[in-house]
Amino acid sequence: MTPLLPPLREELRLLPAAANGDGSPAWMIHDPVCNRFYRIGWLDFEMLARWGLGSPAAVVQSIQAETTLAPDDTDLDALTRFLERHSLLRIATPAGVRNLAERASRQQESVFTWLLHHYLFFRLPLARPQDWLGRIAPRLDWLYQPATAVLIALLSLAGLLLAGRQWDSFRTSFVDNLSTGGLIGFALALTCAKALHEFGHALTATRYGVRVAHMGVAMVVLWPMLYTDTSESWKLANPRQRLAIASAGMLAELALAGLATLAWSLVPDGPLRSALFFLATTSWVLTLAVNASPFMRFDGYFILADLLDMPNLHERAGNLARTWLRRHVAGLDEPWPERLPPGQHRGLIAFALITWLYRLGVFIGIAVAVYYMFFKALGILLFLVEIGWFVVRPLMTELREWRSRRGDIPANRKRGALIAALLLILAGLIPWPGSLSGTGWLHAERQHTVHAPLAGRLVRLATAGPVTAGQLLFEVESPELQLSARRADGQRESSERELAGLSGLPDGEQRRAQLQGQHDKYAAEAGAFRDEAARLQLAAPFKGQLVDVDTGLAPGVWVAPRQPLAVVIDPESWVVEAFIPEADVDRIRPGDAARFHPAGQPFGILQGKVVEIDSTRSTSLPHPALDAAAGGPIPTLPSQQQGAAAGRSPRESLYRVRILLSEAPARQRIAIGEVRIAGDGRAWLPTAINRILALGVRELGF
Repeated sequence: MTPLLPPLREELRLLPAAANGDGSPAWMIHDPVCNRFYRIGWLDFEMLARWGLGSPAAVVQSIQAETTLAPDDTDLDALTRFLERHSLLRIATPAGVRNLAERASRQQESVFTWLLHHYLFFRLPLARPQDWLGRIAPRLDWLYQPATAVLIALLSLAGLLLAGRQWDSFRTSFVDNLSTGGLIGFALALTCAKALHEFGHALTATRYGVRVAHMGVAMVVLWPMLYTDTSESWKLANPRQRLAIASAGMLAELALAGLATLAWSLVPDGPLRSALFFLATTSWVLTLAVNASPFMRFDGYFILADLLDMPNLHERAGNLARTWLRRHVAGLDEPWPERLPPGQHRGLIAFALITWLYRLGVFIGIAVAVYYMFFKALGILLFLVEIGWFVVRPLMTELREWRSRRGDIPANRKRGALIAALLLILAGLIPWPGSLSGTGWLHAERQHTVHAPLAGRLVRLATAGPVTAGQLLFEVESPELQLSARRADGQRESSERELAGLSGLPDGEQRRAQLQGQHDKYAAEAGAFRDEAARLQLAAPFKGQLVDVDTGLAPGVWVAPRQPLAVVIDPESWVVEAFIPEADVDRIRPGDAARFHPAGQPFGILQGKVVEIDSTRSTSLPHPALDAAAGGPIPTLPSQQQGAAAGRSPRESLYRVRILLSEAPARQRIAIGEVRIAGDGRAWLPTAINRILALGVRELGF
């Protein structure tokens, strides 16, 4: 008997799609029950168009007779399996019902798996907006005119230029808003921006006749994200229309960011300006940093898929990359899942590998965030779930596939894998010599900051350049000291005259002792005032160079106590104070070679050696330029000390290492840069294991 083709489901729809990359026509099969779309090519379409002929032979003969195609029974069998795999065939026999029941039982999730899926991701539909979108879409047609786009682009450019001229104020606004109220403002601005983002998707889809089934909130690892269901956009045969729908949300947010930036630049300080700042920053940052990424299933991914006209881009690229690994690493004779042009083939494999690395970082970051969101026991459990589900599970699935086909793996690949594993373990156990790095501060070994001990008026100052020991650098006078010294001299002279007139008085000898005491007191006060005035004559403590003279100084200028006026340095000897993490400081010994790389001077590398290592961690920084709060490289926290000694201390445990340079720098001034020290070798495998175990012991201690 001639075999018959299984019947198709009656509610399926066949829609035209954009042509394939080679110019051949394409169509979409729409499953309205699952709201899924399946792309098929010319041969598949011709076979489906003749499906009613009943028998495979009749379908093949009809296509061969009426078209230029030359299919055979294997093509029809492949299409039949595809339709069966995606449940596109009508179940008309008891055997089909049993197969469907068995498939459903295999796909049935356990309670744990169901909870896991719905904890990681679930949707809450909140609105079915198709009716009101259809009413307002014609009234907003002006938003899609070229003139509107040009006007918004010009206004956004003007806003960026004006904000650039007030960049310090803009940056300060960001720091000032890092508070509880500021975070609430950012959250409200984020909600408004994302609502406009989704409205842009929905309005554009409605404009092109695509039904927006629902809008709502998607919970991604318990983090709410607005979403719009525009999955029916694959009905559109024009790829430009699909691209417009995918990019409408980002364009709406960018327009909001540009207009908010312009308004922020024009309005005065106040609540309105703060609100505009929130809108501008959240829209710019999240649109460019998150939505534009093609490595997650955000707008950037759908835009790239539309540009390439390649549905299911991640899945297809991932299948190619897995096949590439199996062929080139395991040596399996794995057939390619699809044939593509060589350039596109290589590009998709590279895209998949980058996507896997990107997602690895994102998933680890999500796991860490989840850990800190909950109390310790639940945080650890959810952290392990995140890592296990997103990282370990896909890796173990692929390794199980390799294990099931280990008989097909060539013997030389097995030996190579074993040798590579042994070499990797051996490399991890060998204490390889390697340098360690830290942040350093370059300065002269002998340096003296010149400052006035008392407030006064500058009379004379020296210019930058060579100085000798004892050379007068700054002459400062204090009118108050001079007045006090003259007053004390006058009182001393008055007491001297009184002492001289005591000889003729009857009680002169009795009063002499009292007047002599007053005379000595006034003389001592006058001497003390002159000594204080002498301290205002600021001389060089040693021979060297006078540098960093305050440019605001001139004769007649008043200076404050302890105000830095200039610095005297010894240009013959220079040191670097390096700050090394606690985990690496035990690898350093006095005499180890070191190199200093000044920031902004790629060819100014300086050589030296370690001369001193602090035994306790640094609680303060020797120079403000090292502090991240002032733009430096070391993150800091407010110090726990009280009073005048209070300041900022390093966030991490850092130890100061003193390095003596073997040569003077070309630019004889302080500098911040990176230090590399040739420390003792350390095997990375035991170190990594110890750190992981220490972290586990610390985090599991309840």
